[in-house]
Amino acid sequence: MHSMHFAPDDDQVMAPWGIVTPDFWVDPAREQAQEPAQEPASATAAPAAPTPGPTAQPEENPAAPPPPPEAYRERIDKVVAAFATPGDQARLAEAGVEAERLDEEITAQYGPAHTHTVNVRELRGWLAHLSGESGVAVRWYLHTTGLQMAAWGPGHELTQGSAQRAAHIWMGITDPVEALAVGSELMAMLVAVTGHDSKAARKVRAGMKKLQEGEE
Repeated sequence: MHSMHFAPDDDQVMAPWGIVTPDFWVDPAREQAQEPAQEPASATAAPAAPTPGPTAQPEENPAAPPPPPEAYRERIDKVVAAFATPGDQARLAEAGVEAERLDEEITAQYGPAHTHTVNVRELRGWLAHLSGESGVAVRWYLHTTGLQMAAWGPGHELTQGSAQRAAHIWMGITDPVEALAVGSELMAMLVAVTGHDSKAARKVRAGMKKLQEGEE
């Protein structure tokens, strides 16, 4: 089998924080969220498990991610702008390097469980997706879902969003071995976050069954 049977939903719909544009971060209508955990040493490594940060305290229950710190806003705008040209692999690679630097700096300043940290890792997951690294992207969203779940609980909009993105991207994995390896962890997360009979869980379960049966 060379591809999943279910086509992913529209990329713009599933992109982090809705339809992402460079001015998203500075939209005054957006509210606040919180921060995530320590990340991997490189963009291709599996994200580290959430680690509580002694200095980072969760914010009030947010409806949407907060704007980034002013000191990082211009750099984040440039990373987000790369989403608009998914065919430009050089630009995506450059954005990925910058996102990794931002992750390291923001984690050091705010802690591994802060909203700003989670948001940057969501960016890294979407960049991996646009770069064709679907397995890496799914692992990023498993990671951010865990952070959101610890902060807000499974039913919160931010947790649900990360979970849905993980399922969406998993559908595009073309290597059946990788899809099965990542799919087991994904299914456990979806059951915990979206429910056993959610649309996402049903689709991934069906895809896993086809992979296990070796169907085309």
